[in-house]
Order: sequence, then C-alpha cells, then structure tokens
Amino acid sequence: MTYPPVGSRTQSRNRASRLSAAVALGVSLLFGQALASPAWAAADPPAPGAQAHPSGQESGPPDGGPALDAGRYIVMLKGSPVAAYTGGVEGIPATSVPNGGKLDAGSAEAQRYAAHLESQQNRLAAAEGVAINDSYTLAVNGFSAELSAEQADALSKDGSVLAVVKDTLNKVDYSSTEFLGLPGPTGVWAEHFGGEANAGKGTVVGVLDTGYTPVNPFFAGEQVKPLAGAPQVGAPYLSATNQITMLKADGSSFAGVCEAGDQFTGTECNSKVVGARYYDEAFKATVPPAMRSPKELFSPVDVNNHGSHTASTAAGNGNVSQAVGGRDFATGSGVAPAAKLAIYKVCWEGASPATTGCFASSSVEAIEDAIRDGVDVLSFSISGTNNSTVDPVSIAFLNAAAAGVFVAASAGNSGPAVSTVNHAAPWMTSVAASTHSSALRGTVELSSGEKFAGASIMATEVANAPIALAVAVKTAAATDANAALCAPGTLDPAKTAGKIIVCDRGVVDRTAKSAAVAQAGGVGMVLVNLTPNSLDVDLHSVPTVHVADAAIKDAVAADPAMTASLVATDTSGQDPPPVPQIAGFSSRGPTLAANGDLLKPDIAAPGVGVLAAFSPIGSNGQNFGFLSGTSMAAPHIAGFGALLLAKNPQWSPATVKSALMTTAYDLVDAEGNPVQDVFAQGAGQVDPARITTPGLVYDAGPADWLGFLQGLGYQMGAAPIAAKDVNLPSIAIGGLTGTQTVTRTVTALTAGSYTAEIDVPGITAEVTPDVMTLAEGQKATFTVQFTNAGATLDAFATGSLTWTSEKLTVRSPVAIRSVTAIAPAVVNASSAGPSGSVVIPVTSGSPEPIEVTVKGLAKANSTAISLVPGPYTGVKDAANDVQVVNVPAGTSLARFAVISSNPAADFDLYVVSPAGVLYPGATPAANEAVSITDPVAGDWKVTTNLFASPGNAATAASVEAMILAGDAGNLTVSPNPLTIENGATGELTASWTGLEAGNWVGLIRYGTGPSTQLNVAVTAP
Repeated sequence: MTYPPVGSRTQSRNRASRLSAAVALGVSLLFGQALASPAWAAADPPAPGAQAHPSGQESGPPDGGPALDAGRYIVMLKGSPVAAYTGGVEGIPATSVPNGGKLDAGSAEAQRYAAHLESQQNRLAAAEGVAINDSYTLAVNGFSAELSAEQADALSKDGSVLAVVKDTLNKVDYSSTEFLGLPGPTGVWAEHFGGEANAGKGTVVGVLDTGYTPVNPFFAGEQVKPLAGAPQVGAPYLSATNQITMLKADGSSFAGVCEAGDQFTGTECNSKVVGARYYDEAFKATVPPAMRSPKELFSPVDVNNHGSHTASTAAGNGNVSQAVGGRDFATGSGVAPAAKLAIYKVCWEGASPATTGCFASSSVEAIEDAIRDGVDVLSFSISGTNNSTVDPVSIAFLNAAAAGVFVAASAGNSGPAVSTVNHAAPWMTSVAASTHSSALRGTVELSSGEKFAGASIMATEVANAPIALAVAVKTAAATDANAALCAPGTLDPAKTAGKIIVCDRGVVDRTAKSAAVAQAGGVGMVLVNLTPNSLDVDLHSVPTVHVADAAIKDAVAADPAMTASLVATDTSGQDPPPVPQIAGFSSRGPTLAANGDLLKPDIAAPGVGVLAAFSPIGSNGQNFGFLSGTSMAAPHIAGFGALLLAKNPQWSPATVKSALMTTAYDLVDAEGNPVQDVFAQGAGQVDPARITTPGLVYDAGPADWLGFLQGLGYQMGAAPIAAKDVNLPSIAIGGLTGTQTVTRTVTALTAGSYTAEIDVPGITAEVTPDVMTLAEGQKATFTVQFTNAGATLDAFATGSLTWTSEKLTVRSPVAIRSVTAIAPAVVNASSAGPSGSVVIPVTSGSPEPIEVTVKGLAKANSTAISLVPGPYTGVKDAANDVQVVNVPAGTSLARFAVISSNPAADFDLYVVSPAGVLYPGATPAANEAVSITDPVAGDWKVTTNLFASPGNAATAASVEAMILAGDAGNLTVSPNPLTIENGATGELTASWTGLEAGNWVGLIRYGTGPSTQLNVAVTAP
C-alpha cells in the first residue's frame, strides 16, 4: 500500500531548458501517485529538428508548470545545496564528499555555505514580498512559502530560480525474514553479518512515514545515558546537548533529536530508536481542524500503522513474539535488527482520504534533518512521479545520496498497468513487491464438493452455513455494483443474517467489507479477486477466505440452497501458489522518464502479507498486523542497505544498489516457472545470501547524476551523460535505430577473470571487451553495441547481461525498444499563398520501407481578445479569457495557442481536459501553444492570462483552437513509403495546397511509431 498524492494532479513534461548554474538536487514520498508539476524557470525553444517530448507541448521547460494559483509552494534556487557544492563562492571551499564518504553538515565550511544560501534566499523572498516558512540548504537550495498567484508566477520567471513547485500531499504505498533465510545458526545473519546481534550494527535507518509506536516491542530499548568511557560503535549515549549520539561503523557520528509532542514527552527514544521528529507545519497550514482525523497526534506517534510497520520491517528488534486477532504467529524480526532507527513523521491522517497524506515540503525538511543527523539509509514508502526524475523530493534524495545515504523507495501500487512505476531517478532504488509465503491458507468448502483455497488468518471456522452472493442479499436501495463490493450499508440484515457472503474485491477497503457483513448479521465472508491481484491476510470482522478464482461466484449463483464451510487450513489438495511471484498491484515499467533510457523498477522484495508492527491507535488495539504493498517491500531493501553498510562502511549508495541488483534472481509465474519480466521485477528478487559478494559493482556518484540531468537539458554545469550511459547495473534504450552503443564501468570487489554473455531476443548485442581480468579494486570500462535483428518495432525486447567468473555471476537486466523512426515532434513551416512544402529529417529504425500516414490540415478557429495584466484565476475577467472547446471522439490532435499583438507582452495559456488534467503553457514568452495528441473527447477549458505587458497596458491577442479530427486531403508527403536504411537519416517532404490565409495544423505518423506535428502559417501572396 502507498500513500498517493491528493489535491490537484497535473501532468509534468520533460523539455530542454536554459536552466543555468550548478543546481541543487532533491526528492519525494512513495505512498501513491505523482507530485504536482513544477513551474520551471524560463526556457529556450527546442533547437531546430530536436526531438520533442511525447507530450506534444510546444514550449516550456523540463517538467512544465501547474496553474500558478495562490497556495503553499517550494521555491528551488539554482545554486547547489551543501551536499552537492563543489566550490566557486569566494572564500568558501567545497562541501561535497567523494563516493563512499559522509557529509559533515556541522563543519565550518558547511555552515558558512548554508548561511550564504540562506542570504540569497532571503534577498529573493524580500524582493517579492514573500515570507519564508522553511529554508532548505543541505539537500535542496530553496524554501517553502505561502505565495499569491502573482508571486508564484514572478518567482518562476526569475533568473535565479530553478523551479517553483506546488506543495503536494502524497500517499503511503504493506515472517518475511524466515523466507529470506536471515535467522538461524546457518542463516544469512550468522553466515555473513556476524550473527543477529551484529546485523546492521553501527548504522542508522531513517524512516520517512507516519511515525512509530514507542511501546511496541520491535522498538524497545534501554534508556540512553551520558557517556562513560570511550564511545563504542553502535552504542548510543546522551551528549552534553541532550542529543542521542552514536559512533557509527564508518567512523562518523549520528546525533538524533527526540522531539516532544502529543502523548510523547521526548524521553521515549532509547538505545533502539535514537531519533524521532515530526513535520506538521504544511499539514496544519493546509488542512483545517475540521478536516483532520480526531485520532491524529502532532508528535512522532503513529496513529495509522504504516510507519510502525515499515520501520519494524527495516530494522525492528529481533525475536519479537507476534499475535494477530488472538492467533500466535511466533517471532519476527526486522531485516537489520542491530541497526538503529530514526523516525521522521511526515504523513498525517485527515478526516477523509482527500486530506490524508504527506506534503512534499515536509519530506524535503525531513531529508535535510536526516542528512544533518547522520543517517546511513532512508526508507521512503511514499508516492512520486512516473514521468520525471526532477522534483523537490527527488532532488533532495539526490543530495542525500551525494552525502552517502542509501535511499530505498516503493515503486508504486498501480500495477499491473504498464508505465506506472514511480521514482525513476537513477540515484534511488525503486522496489517492487513480491509474494513470499503460501502458509497462511484457508479453504471454502461448498456443499457441492468444490473447494476453493485462498489466503486467511481466521482463528474461528464456520461450518455448513448458507452462502450467498452479496447482490442476492442487498438492500432495496443499494445498487448491484455497490452491493457486490459489500459497501457499508448495502446488505439487508433480514437476508444476510447467518450466511456466508461472497464479496467482490475493489473500491471499498477489504476490512470494511467484512465489517459490513458482520453489521448485517453475516457469519463469514469470501473475498474474490475479479482480476489478477494479491491474496491478502487481513484481520477481518468475520471469518474470511480471500480467493483468486472467480468461478466460485458461478458455483454459488447456480444453487441458491448451497451451504459452505470456512476451514482454517488448505484442504483443497492442490499445491499452494509458488513463490516468489510479483504482486498484481506492484507498479510496472517501462518508466516514462528519460525517453525510456532508464529501467525501473530496480529490484523486488517481499510486499504481500508482510507481518510487522501495528499502532494500537490505528488497529483497534492490535500491536501487530499484515499489510501488503510496495510500501512493505521498500523497507526490506532499506534493511539490506543497512546490513551491507555495517559490513562495508566505505561502500557508496550506488555500490550498495549494484550489489543488491546484480545478485538478484528471477521470480516465478503462477505455474512456478522462472520468468524474467524486467518491467515487473527489475533485476529480480533480492538474494540475501549473495549480496555481500557481488564480484563486480557499477559505482556512481554526483558527477554521474548531474551529468545525467545535463544530458536531459538541465543546465547543471556538468559534462552531459546520456541517460542510457549512466553507470547503472541495468541497461535500457527507449529508441533504438541502426546500431547504438552503451558504456558501463565496473569495479572489481573480487579479483578474477569475468566473461560476458548477453541475451536479448530479436536483438544482436556485442560486448567489448567480452573478457575482463581484474585485480581487487581495479576498474574497467566496456561497451555494448545493440542492433535490431528481427525484434518487433515500437515494443521492448528484454533480457540480461551476465558477467561470470569461476565462482560468481553478475547479472544486469536489459530492455531495448527498436522504433520505426525518430523525427521532430513539431515542425513549424510557412508559405506565401495556398501552396508550399517543408523538408523533415527522419532517422529510420526499420529494415523495411516505412508507411507514412497524414491527418490534416485543419485551420485554426481564431478569437480576438484584449486583456489587462493580472493574476491567473481560471475564470473570465479583465486579465483572463476563458473558452470551452469541444473535442470530438477520434480526434488525432488538439492544438491551442495564444498569439500576442505585442511581442513584449507575456501571455500564458492554461488548458484543462474534461477529466481536470492541466496542460500549461506559462513561460515569459509573448506567444504560447499547447498540443495534445489523441486527446480525450469532451469539453476542454482554455484560459488565456495576460501576466504582464509594457506599462501594464491592455494588450490584444488572438486565441486559436485547432482540432484535427480527420484528413482534409490538403497535405501529402513524399516519398511514401519512406525508404531509408536502418540507422540512417533521410528526408521527407511534406506539401500542402488549397490553404487560405491563417494558421493550420496537421499530423504525420511513421508506421506504428512516432508522429510529427506540422504547423503551417499561410499569408496572402
């Protein structure tokens, strides 16, 4: 389960910009969905012939901006934060650290540079009349503030500003240690980490979540006292400043703060939990008291379960006895039981889902504190974007990684839909969820003799009770759809009493369904998956079995007199489901970021039916419980990060990530067959027994990540690195034409001779060199050349690259998409008179001639307007023009534009779809345009705002709408088909005729691949 974002959702777009100077880097939470898009600093138009982003937006910076209404924002400046500062300010030396090093945030240099950044922030804020709420200097160079719409727009266009991002509320993403082989005399802890007592010793895991439950035995510890004698690694003591201080395995110190609040005195921290902070400012400022949960406590105390669960999974104490609903589940442990925990509560309970979640500004502030405190690992089970690598939280995490902190984040719970994976940034480890046990099983035994086994933890069985579909026992007022879901209040007590009720999964919380059955007098529930998904072991109000076979509904419907028994064991006689399988809900790739040249998720870990700590406040008194989600998978990987860093304190975050990924193994399908689905599992399931001996590692650091952003068009002051060439333990090419080469560098942790083998069906791949003999610590660079050899065009082919030595294998997932063609996304042309032509460069990716289709041309429907400067409001007034444009079904392209009569004016354009998705065109330019390919049908709202004009004078403009619903026959292309050798670039001539004066738009599509939007301006001869 993940905490998704709430409030307005906008789509972000990656485009080249003129962002200059060295830039700060940062990050977000994985409880659910994407952050709101930032409003970026002024951008140059794309270079002629440049490949535009698939969004089709014609102007605007990387990640385009949301509607800049009044509200709470994060303002990021262009100067590097402390964690990434490499020098350049007179009198202040560099503060960044090399790979494997840890930032000293308390050093004189760091404090001087932080003061320098705060001074710049204060000057900028004062110039715009802005009061700063919080200032960030470690992981992000910026501040949060309440801004008017005018202030937000003005700051987004200031030359010193990187981005202005609306503060957003995100959502949270659910013994596994036995399955992973960790405990026991021959377990991984004993074999590789010096036993349970030393597993993670000397490290601190920071958890950004909903807080923790101090009284839970997973978090028990001794009172921390002043130091007596020399500090010992992993032994916390109370410093003279009343901080809990600990000497870490890498020789640096952690200094934690235990912050008092509601039902938390500040003395609850102990030798296990060495820091506990909370961040409620944004929540209190945004969510009024009436919209908050009455259970919520403004302190580190968890009222939700999620934070306690994730923290105990990562680094909870060992050998904790667990019981759920009166049933004993033996003992459990965190992955790194000897590691310490630092709690950062950034997520809050509202009175409804709409006001529950985690603000980005809270996360950024917590990341700053975590770096300053000295954590080694951050666990982040909160949502993020699936089409960008740059937002305030992601940038904060970049700088956390630059400071030596390993970051594990949940991949999201929007599977099995493709391209839903979150946290695409290469400096983070995005974690998919897998199954890990089939032990908790129950059976539905029908009187017909049929048996359906599923997940269950019921302590009480039901014998020979009538069974009915929920729709058969609904109230007269309930709809069939709501009743089938067993929504609260939809079941008739007179029909339900004494029966087992069959409920469909979906929409309504699983436990709320059983509560509805109990309220109506039912004695049991069968929960049915209608589509492939996880089977969950929840604590229900009535005995429950959760089954995957929807055929049980047909069997029950066929015999109204049927009875059933719910048995607490698997009596079906069938083999239990094989493990580990990827969870149906786990988000999938390919990522929409970096044009598909990054592979996500990175790795998989247990995330279905994970048993760990609960909060009694959020679970009717339960101290333990089962949760499912990538939120539960991410803290497993965070715990493994702590294990590795305790054993190898000098390892960089990228080395830890590489060791985890290259030693992973494939998951299995429903029949138990290994399957390498790289967009579901990433590198595969984590293998604890192999992670300490990866053989070779793919190391990386700030220079790689800044170069990656530079390569995307962000001016970082770094040498650009193509996304496909970032030194990751995975390889992806989103647009293969001809032959393309990727480059990687490995470091040998184990000496030996390593031989390469690569297999990607339909793709010819050549590794050079294919044999490397390396000494311990030696680096080597290799290349891989890829050429299409029969792979389907415009679809990914996947496989792996494996380096093998005498004893070790080092495997990386590979995903290559061969495309029909690469061509400019937008071409602007003109003609004096009704006829004309333009030449379009096209690079072929096809071994066969490319069939080209055209739609258009459609003439702009133009409306004259005149506005005076003022803030964007979204309603028609003196500064804003609002038009509603109907887009019919089957439309290929919708293009909206504003053309100013004065080139010195600044018009902005805001286009909103029928579903409420915002497409902004808000740069300092006089003219703006927004294009949407294959738009949804319905009424689109187009708002034009005059942000500024010379002398604040009224300014005339024309607003254009071009709806391309078919082919008018006035546009042709030649040659067609397009015959160009695969990998070569040729020319396509587009010609038009019969056009009257005005602006026109058309669409040219290359086979099954990309398209070019053709804008034609026709003037009278």
